[in-house]
Amino acid sequence: MKRLSSYLIGLCLAGATTAVAEEISVQGRISDSVGRAGMAAVLLPAREGQSEPAIVIAGGANFPHAKPHAQTPEERGAKAYYSDAAIATLSKNGKPMQFRTIGQLPRPSAYAAYAGTAQGFLLAGGCNEEGHSAKVTRTALHDMQLVSEALPNLPKSIAYPAFALVCNRFYVIGGQETETSTEALSSCYMLDLDNINAGWKELAPMPSGRMLAAAAVHDGLIYVMGGCSLHPDAKGQPERTYLSEVLCYDPCSNTWARVQADMPETLVGVATPLPVLNGKIYVIGGDPGNFYRSSLIGKAPARHPGQNKSIYAFAPASSTWQKVGELPEGIATFPAVQLPDALITVSGEILPGVRTPNVYLIRNN
Repeated sequence: MKRLSSYLIGLCLAGATTAVAEEISVQGRISDSVGRAGMAAVLLPAREGQSEPAIVIAGGANFPHAKPHAQTPEERGAKAYYSDAAIATLSKNGKPMQFRTIGQLPRPSAYAAYAGTAQGFLLAGGCNEEGHSAKVTRTALHDMQLVSEALPNLPKSIAYPAFALVCNRFYVIGGQETETSTEALSSCYMLDLDNINAGWKELAPMPSGRMLAAAAVHDGLIYVMGGCSLHPDAKGQPERTYLSEVLCYDPCSNTWARVQADMPETLVGVATPLPVLNGKIYVIGGDPGNFYRSSLIGKAPARHPGQNKSIYAFAPASSTWQKVGELPEGIATFPAVQLPDALITVSGEILPGVRTPNVYLIRNN
């Protein structure tokens, strides 16, 4: 594998079942040394005076004052949310990707829906210290300065949704309306970016609600995978049920169907949006829910085992799954950026309340 830079760790999806991970440098990180979960990351096309496309990363949340090896909310301290955005230009000659701050979003935001377009990047919903949001913005880059505009609000506040961009139509699917909601959303909303004034259109809902799911676009269809449903526990607090089902939405017929082949394991918070390479949908990392389920019955291990390292590939044509590799560390709630022949993931959660600042490249050979 080509040596990329001090800002990347290379993963080669070699063969059918094995991934070879090579850490290029311990400096393969975003500028926040704590790392962040729930960030947005999009690929912007090359612009005038810029020979290569660029990746913009923004927002996210972490626990900057957590004690070492914190196990409880009290030891983690208050969660911080961020509004800063940074950019790094992709290079074909192996030079380092150096993220530099270029400005602030209109609000702190994490766990939102996002997408990159020719007119800028979209950010819809999400949450911060004030709760879950229905706000939607589009932010463009002019002379390396961020310029944001408000778009029509979502019909309701939504955090932790799945999302997809199809033919300049932006879909926000499922999620959680408020932090105390005991039922995950099954809603599917669409904003036509060629007719923004029409606002959001409510489409057919999923068969059941889910949050922290992820979506991919393949052959014009939207595949929604994993996530969790919610129900009230004995104290009326939201309790999760982790899911492995795969759903498929057809925008032409406005219908949902369940795909016969479930995911190999229950997963929430995998890299989003789900990347597609060579006709396969890649499911990277996530939280399998084993520790959570054990904790509900009082049998959780003393230490959290960390998030999932597995990289799975799903072939819609044959409806089959294959494990194709592993990350160097288990990660959940992190963004994936699609390149023509590779994927980049940014930061994310490795343990409850603990983030990684690492940036990874996954190349499909």
